[in-house]
Amino acid sequence: MKNMKGFTLIESLLVLSICITFILLPTLAIKKWKQVLSAEQFLSSFEKRLLFTQQMAIVNRLDTQIIFYEQNQSFNFLIPRDGRKAEKTVLEIPTVLRATGPQKIIFKKGSGNNGNLSKFSFSWSEKEQLIEFQFQLGSGRYVKKIK
Repeated sequence: MKNMKGFTLIESLLVLSICITFILLPTLAIKKWKQVLSAEQFLSSFEKRLLFTQQMAIVNRLDTQIIFYEQNQSFNFLIPRDGRKAEKTVLEIPTVLRATGPQKIIFKKGSGNNGNLSKFSFSWSEKEQLIEFQFQLGSGRYVKKIK
């Protein structure tokens, strides 16, 4: 028995714990990366849907709406079609973001103007950022600010 060589229990546990650490580190990094990616993808989608909804009010000459549900943290983009039911797109807000803003914005037919200075704000606590979409009076355009 004295001539037999091998690892002790402590050495084996040490090697096992190091291997587990090397396996778990990328997994944790991927989870964090996935959250950041989902938030950035949401902000990009929100901006595109916002412009599209406004443009459809001009093109179709029908009022379009953005409805914000603060409890559910989601947006509904409603675009009516001629004589048919309105096309509805739902956009869920990722958990890393917290949104505030008006409950409803209506883009007027023909001009795309919403008639007020409404603002949607997205708070991203991990990056300590506040992303705002502030509408301008008269033109209906918005300004995106990152603080």
